Amino acid sequence: MLTVERDEELLVIKSERPLKVLSSAMVNPGIGYYQYFVNRTVSKDYYPEDAKREYEQFLQRYTVPLQATVAMMTAVPQRFVMREDYLDGGTSIDVFITAGLGNAVDVTQSYQYTYRPTVGTINIFVFINGDMSDEALIQAYNCIIEAKVKVLSERHILDKKSGTVATGTSTDSIALAVTKQGEYHEYGGSITRLGALIGKGVAATLHKAIDGYDAYQKGELQ
Repeated sequence: MLTVERDEELLVIKSERPLKVLSSAMVNPGIGYYQYFVNRTVSKDYYPEDAKREYEQFLQRYTVPLQATVAMMTAVPQRFVMREDYLDGGTSIDVFITAGLGNAVDVTQSYQYTYRPTVGTINIFVFINGDMSDEALIQAYNCIIEAKVKVLSERHILDKKSGTVATGTSTDSIALAVTKQGEYHEYGGSITRLGALIGKGVAATLHKAIDGYDAYQKGELQ
């Protein structure tokens, strides 16, 4: 069971109990058990000397328990977070995405130049209501990345430096969280039911998040 709080600056997702998480989040990346999941909006000129430390101090002031929290950062206002739920059989997933594309990068070309870190980013949270092996966890994480790359290709999002199709942004973050209750998955690759559900859900939700981002950039949404 997830509870969600959101304002212009902050999205806070809370689980009733700690979940097993694999993430590349800014705060508490890696593998562990966490109960709070945060997406924070900062201004486009946010460049502290130590962004991770500043973020940790921010969370402590907000009274979110730091050691129980996975946290990401974006320049996209939280009213543009896209949430969708998907179900197949005994397993369901909840997907939350913000899509900032101003820092799009083609990883196969980025060796040619150096990027200045920015806060334009794609942040993806996927919650799996089920259980899975460590192998399936890694395979499912890969499915999230593959779905993201596919959507950027379909939308023809370009790396402004190389002019080639972007594979992400230089600051993308992904968190995959598992309740460890319910249907068990030994495998989570692209041809499994779980992997296919993740691919479908992440792609559909990211398309909607990009639509919102585009409208925001054009001034159609405030």
